Amino acid sequence: MELTRVGIRMCRQKKKVVSQITMDEDFIVPDIKPDMELIAAQGGGAQIEEVRRFSQKAELKGKLDWRLIYYPPEGGALQSMEGAIPFDEAVHVPELEEKDYLQAAAELEDLTIELIHSRKISVKAIITFTLEAVGLDERQAVTDVSDTVLVETRKKRIRAAQAAVCRKDTYRVKEELELSGSQPDIEELLWRQCGLRNVQARPLDGSISLQGVLDVFCVYRGIEDPAKPQWLERELTFSGNLELPEAAEEMYPEITVRLTHCQLEVQPDFDGENRSVTADAVLELDIRLYEEDELQVVSDVHSPAKVLEPEYITVPVEEILVRNSSRTRVSGKLKCKTPDSVLQICHVDGTVKVDSVRPEKDGLSLEGALCVTMLFMTDSDTRPLQSVKGAVPFQYQIEAGGMDALGLYRLNAGLEQLDAVMLGGGEVELKAAVIFELLARKVSEEQMVTGITEKEPDLKRLQSLPGMVIYAVQPKDSLWSIAKRFGSSVASIRQVNGLGEEELTPGSRLLIVKQAGEAI
Repeated sequence: MELTRVGIRMCRQKKKVVSQITMDEDFIVPDIKPDMELIAAQGGGAQIEEVRRFSQKAELKGKLDWRLIYYPPEGGALQSMEGAIPFDEAVHVPELEEKDYLQAAAELEDLTIELIHSRKISVKAIITFTLEAVGLDERQAVTDVSDTVLVETRKKRIRAAQAAVCRKDTYRVKEELELSGSQPDIEELLWRQCGLRNVQARPLDGSISLQGVLDVFCVYRGIEDPAKPQWLERELTFSGNLELPEAAEEMYPEITVRLTHCQLEVQPDFDGENRSVTADAVLELDIRLYEEDELQVVSDVHSPAKVLEPEYITVPVEEILVRNSSRTRVSGKLKCKTPDSVLQICHVDGTVKVDSVRPEKDGLSLEGALCVTMLFMTDSDTRPLQSVKGAVPFQYQIEAGGMDALGLYRLNAGLEQLDAVMLGGGEVELKAAVIFELLARKVSEEQMVTGITEKEPDLKRLQSLPGMVIYAVQPKDSLWSIAKRFGSSVASIRQVNGLGEEELTPGSRLLIVKQAGEAI
């Protein structure tokens, strides 16, 4: 007996774990820096630098980068200070094996930098780690059987989203930014900020196409007037391809893009003057690609000539429900809490945080917030540059036909556009376009035949069966069950009784001819 098999590749989510750590450390202002009186702006980010996988556990090594700009006493020029707090965290991940694909991300939930006294600050932060263990499995299912004797197979059709690619990669964006002719030369960079916007990644034949916008902003001290803050802001549009031989354009993408590193450095121009800034950013991609196949697999087997015992396994099969890209508008107001008059908005930066996701019938219900940090100029002679933080809540419903609470999904949220407009009285109107990328999958448990054991027939039972019988069809009967019961075949019953593909009618009578003896 020869069995034809097909491999079903699965990228199966085994476990998703969310863990938090708190960080609390004090830092001394360096001796070369003046005393600190007021923190003008603060920010930072969490970065995972190394992931080590063990059985049931993952070790994450990385750091929290923090930065601030401050004013010294008596109206001195704006100063900067930055540092890092390393972390080495072990996270329990049930079911994790060393061979599994592990997706790990760190998100800075909260960062507070406070002044203890003029030479000392306190840095407190909360970092959330999200780890997802994915098992890469391949199961063999029987699709056909051939033999020298009569063997009939019962088949079923399934749609399977098979895992074609499950890997990580990086993409680098590097560009040199020039100051405009009206801006003074750079003496020192004080504040650096980078963010991703409108990122799109999709598979092509043999590669991944990636495009988006890298927003770069920096505050610097100029050579001509050190007390007056200067700034440089650029939108760097990038596009390119990552080589990936396994990729094909018709595959379904599940790609997460994160900005893991962005360095801004002052570079002299051709005349040796500091009028150029090099932006060097690294993007990390978690890539999963699925190809959807329609398979016919054997669900049962029968032969009048011998006893066949199918070997079954139950396989969780995924089916693509929907790939959805949708947008929503988020708007709100932000109040600049300062006694000084606001003259100009320097820069506004935002991130989308989804706090709650509720799978519902035919979709997802989301709740979250657009978290914003804004730098602005005032009419103050001693503290011209100031900042404010705020959050604009939103609710949104994503349509996904056929989805239920048990379905799997991957949701990526990002900014497409963010604008801030002064309204007067220190009030700012925020308008943002938030984009959501959803890939929803349905999981069903399918029983499949992986092998067949042959046994000799029970001769006494076969001899006891009548050579021909008239049988009245019962409500739960099928041609398959009737053929197995009387040692016949589905093809024989159809031929003898002149049946087509129609369903059996309970109470109708069939002429059954035993084939077991002939086959033996």
